Amino acid sequence: MNQLDSLRALLAVIDLGGFAAAARALDTSPAKVTRLIQDLEKTLNTRLLQRTTRTLSLTEAGEVYAARIRPVIDALDAANDEVSTQGRLPSGVLKVRSSLDFAAAQLIPRVSRLQRLYPKLEVEINTSDRLLESPDLESDLTVLFSRNGLADGDFVARKLGTTSGVMCASPQYLKIHPAPVHPEELVRHECLLPTGKDLPHSFWLTSVDPDNPQQFEFRPGPAKFHSNSSEALYHAALQGLGLVGMLSVHAQPYIRSGALVRVLPQWIGERWQVWAGYAGRKHVPRKVQAFLEFLQTEFGDPELDPWLV
Repeated sequence: MNQLDSLRALLAVIDLGGFAAAARALDTSPAKVTRLIQDLEKTLNTRLLQRTTRTLSLTEAGEVYAARIRPVIDALDAANDEVSTQGRLPSGVLKVRSSLDFAAAQLIPRVSRLQRLYPKLEVEINTSDRLLESPDLESDLTVLFSRNGLADGDFVARKLGTTSGVMCASPQYLKIHPAPVHPEELVRHECLLPTGKDLPHSFWLTSVDPDNPQQFEFRPGPAKFHSNSSEALYHAALQGLGLVGMLSVHAQPYIRSGALVRVLPQWIGERWQVWAGYAGRKHVPRKVQAFLEFLQTEFGDPELDPWLV
């Protein structure tokens, strides 16, 4: 038995909550993960995991053993990474989890620049159709969004910036429908908003004019186009079907290209914080460190909205 492989398998099962997820993270099969842990339990002559058809938990002995071996494995990983990358550029596969909107607007356009800096770095971006609020522990890094800070968990998060809600429309829509100059005029426009029973019936807009601070509660009227997909709503706006509410981090490339125009530029909607979340351990792999530094250089001051144009 390769005991080191068994130790890594045990920690992966604990961290990821199952044999299949651990196998994916270790790039092996669930059967091999199961065998490694069984071999470890046989060597120790004690059960480490309590398994039923629906639950998986550590035994008392398993909790003690995992607490002892984790710092050892972390230290070994740190030593391996430090020696193997000393004087070398980051390499290997960087696995990133992100919402589709953020990946399309902010990550994928930067991959070529990242790989020019680090030619041996491979990038794998896996996407979700919603904003993520907790890390995917099978990935090296997850892009997270939160309104009021992140929930507690066994992860570390670094703030990337703050993004604000903005209203946009295509130039062809604005040729037919003059742009509103105050939020109260929005009731006369087709407003493209996501559908869903849990969504609010009204939205607050806040003036960014320091000489005239105010808030306005916007209650959208009935629209002729509906979708539960933000991507579909963006494309509907591009086709001139109406005004669309977007986060600045998603709207930025459309506005810069001229495909969409920001309306009501003196008003913003709800503000979200954007974070990079990764596993809570002392040693952070060199490839993750390099990617975090790259994003901070790209986005600038994390307390500002670098995407508001």
